[in-house]
Amino acid sequence: MVNCLLSVNQYAVDNIRSLVKGGLKTMAKSGLKATGSVYGYSRSDDKSLKVVESESVVVSKIFKLYSEHKSLGKVADSLNRQKIETRRGKPFSRMTIKNILNNKTYAGRIVHNGMETKGLHKPIVSTRMWNRCNEMLSAK
Repeated sequence: MVNCLLSVNQYAVDNIRSLVKGGLKTMAKSGLKATGSVYGYSRSDDKSLKVVESESVVVSKIFKLYSEHKSLGKVADSLNRQKIETRRGKPFSRMTIKNILNNKTYAGRIVHNGMETKGLHKPIVSTRMWNRCNEMLSAK
């Protein structure tokens, strides 16, 4: 009897997992970011990303500073000297800067499980700027 219940439970879990994955994939194909929050954006009621102006200024500054200085540390130091903090009220670290620079969402793209599509949201940086910064990151 217990084995039968465990099998039914496992089937239900697998079915729900499959439905959720399918829904996330459909959202990504539609140009919507399915999971997580992204600094510079908030999620609107229709699940689309909407630019948060105060944070988007910081994101633009991060890309501009990195393209000029080619140093994650210099970018983080510059933001921290200006007392600019993350959403959690923490100073920017080199890893946070690198994660922002690597995130294609800022160039208007959605990536989900290796699948990339054009997002419905407004890009914060141009594709050209995103590519330039990522080429510099890759060269290190």
